[in-house]
Amino acid sequence: MMSERIAAMSDKVRNTQPTICLDRARLMTEFYSQPSMENYILRRAQAFQYFLENKKIFIDPDGEQLAGHLGSRWQAVPLHPDVTAWLYDDLETLDTRPSDRLEFLPGEKDELRKIAKIWKGHAFGDFARAQTEDLTRKMIDVGICTHGISNQSTMNHSPNYEDLVKHGYRYYIDQCKEKLAAHNVDDVYDMEQRIAWQAMIITMEAIISFAHRYADMAENMAAQCLDETRKAELLTMAENCRVVPEFAPKTFLQANQLVWFNHLSQVLEVAGGDHTLGRYDQYMYPFYEKEAAKGASEEYFKDIILEFKLKICELWNIRTEKESIADPGCPLWMHIMLGGVLPNGKDGCNELTRVFLRSMKDLQTDEPCISFRWHPNIDEETFRLAIDVAREGGSHPAFYNDTTAITYLLGLGFTLKEARNWGICGCIEPHVLGKTDFQSNPGYFNPIKIFEIALHNGCDPVTKTQLGPVTGDPREFTCIEDVMDAYAEQHNFFLREFVTLCNRTLAAHAYALPTLIGSCFSVGCIEKGKLLQQKGSNHHYSAIAISGIANIVDSLAAIDECVFKKHYLTMGELIDLLDTNFEGREDLRQLLINKAPKFGNNIEEVDKYAGWLIGFIDDSFQQYHDAHGGPYTTLVATQAYNIELGKLIGATPDGRLAGEALADNASPSLGCDVNGPTAVVNSLSACDELVPQSGLLLNQRFDPAIVAGEKGIDIIETVFRAHFAQNGYHIQINVVDDETLRAAQKDPDNYRHILVRVAGYSAYFVDLSAEIQDNIIERTVQRSV
Repeated sequence: MMSERIAAMSDKVRNTQPTICLDRARLMTEFYSQPSMENYILRRAQAFQYFLENKKIFIDPDGEQLAGHLGSRWQAVPLHPDVTAWLYDDLETLDTRPSDRLEFLPGEKDELRKIAKIWKGHAFGDFARAQTEDLTRKMIDVGICTHGISNQSTMNHSPNYEDLVKHGYRYYIDQCKEKLAAHNVDDVYDMEQRIAWQAMIITMEAIISFAHRYADMAENMAAQCLDETRKAELLTMAENCRVVPEFAPKTFLQANQLVWFNHLSQVLEVAGGDHTLGRYDQYMYPFYEKEAAKGASEEYFKDIILEFKLKICELWNIRTEKESIADPGCPLWMHIMLGGVLPNGKDGCNELTRVFLRSMKDLQTDEPCISFRWHPNIDEETFRLAIDVAREGGSHPAFYNDTTAITYLLGLGFTLKEARNWGICGCIEPHVLGKTDFQSNPGYFNPIKIFEIALHNGCDPVTKTQLGPVTGDPREFTCIEDVMDAYAEQHNFFLREFVTLCNRTLAAHAYALPTLIGSCFSVGCIEKGKLLQQKGSNHHYSAIAISGIANIVDSLAAIDECVFKKHYLTMGELIDLLDTNFEGREDLRQLLINKAPKFGNNIEEVDKYAGWLIGFIDDSFQQYHDAHGGPYTTLVATQAYNIELGKLIGATPDGRLAGEALADNASPSLGCDVNGPTAVVNSLSACDELVPQSGLLLNQRFDPAIVAGEKGIDIIETVFRAHFAQNGYHIQINVVDDETLRAAQKDPDNYRHILVRVAGYSAYFVDLSAEIQDNIIERTVQRSV
């Protein structure tokens, strides 16, 4: 049972109307209005320092023990006019948009208009937009791809929290000072190093001073507080903020405060999410073990864990209106890892793992993402507890296969010991914690749109625009291999353009939006005197997310079966059906749906196309390197873009109508998996899950009645183990029936706390748009193994 304090805090996070906080917009505008010839990296550090010195802060009087908020009041959301070029165009609808709506304080919308006008044409997003060319702009417009990180930082920061909680910031500041003391500037590269170390020092000192501001405030509040219990808490908070993040924490509460200050600062520095919180149950365990041995209760630890989670839950990352519709619920993709193997290969589950999981039974939150690492020697009690938690509400944690993730990372050049210390950055993408410069969102790449263009000889049938090469009139194709060859040629053509756009944008970050905090605590950066964007880390790579694989797989099976094998219709007739959206020929649409096998049912005849598609796409990505010289990896994850991108695509040979949603992530098409969850994971194994080095995301939905009780945990565990035994990488579940979700649509106020898994994130069901709610309801409900 959660405490009254946590219940009150949860209510504030969930039920306070989010409002715009103009502090950051004002202060960054003030700072950059002053002329300067200083280096742009030092200017970024000084701007961040100026912001933290002048940002309005508050401490909730009702009992919070962890200091620090994103804005100047509960659920106050900062804006980044220096980063987001879209702000000028979208600010008018921030308070009316259908998803992730924010309100303004009186008079502040007018002020924001003036600020946005000052930055118009000068934000990072404007610089990134200038990297696009005519063809790539058209590709974005028609849905072949998205522009990814064009209005945010390189995100995906993975601080080395294991070492950070052992040392504190002063240790790293001293390292930088030692480097500077021994450093001579003899050439341009020496100057780059000097600037990097100076910028890191400024940044870390600024965050220490930021913490001391909270210490001063807590002491002042304590002096006026009449409640002795609260007064003691405020004095403890003040002491904690004097110790961390400057020095190594001494207590479990201080360790949480250090991680929170660091994480909050990353979010405040530049726009972006996806920063990982690492293996919480490992780096926090020594503090837990020490205090538990002295008699600290489980309720004490759970209270801190839940407050820490609520701090993350209050964070926001504002996106364009279009992106807020595609990814509603303001997902942050900030993962806490639990379980998994230790660097020596032994099981990492410990009592803190179980305390954390039990705390989730008291309170589930949409953020942070909780991710559980499975391996063959996992502690069975802990694994079943994790399944029970996911089953009972909120769809957290998601489950990952250590063996597959480690194989991915070994293939990317990490040692075995390094690879075992992995976490998630982004949606489901594995990387080695503290040692990786990784980018999860260069952009989404949409193979099913390219497939549509291939079926029209390089022309987009929706806009009637010739975009791709001429690959042959599909009406003259005589076998399925002709279709596959045409798709492959179109894919390779558009991929070249897409990678060029991605690399230009990634390179732009190094010269306009370097991330300083992420550089301070990533191995290699201080050692080399280089920021992450200057190849400071020893390991760099990027993931390209793809969508709609089940639609292509089912389309290939439908064409092969209904056109080339059974001759139910010709290619010309099929193209005509697609171009007219099956108008007046529902009989032939049903033929394509019912006569051809469907992905997700453990049918080799169709699953072979999934293996071909993933293998081909991965091979094509590996021909290229990102702007830092690292490889591109394959990620099969759509978030909710399967709905938005689907609107830009006409009818497809699998029987999908024009504008309808695509299949989500690596899951089968809606309603097409009819042989149970084991058949689904067997089909997915045809993709060779050891190939795509950033993973395949699998959603599964279970009927609550089927998975109730201990037998229900047995059923879910059986599915998970079947998936992982075939190198399956990831699986996440929703356990909720249609009746409950339909009731929530009709009466949202009484169902505000229902969490559902959308893709690589969870969201409150009632906060989602009606079409995304319907898409989740339409997912197959598994009622047997």
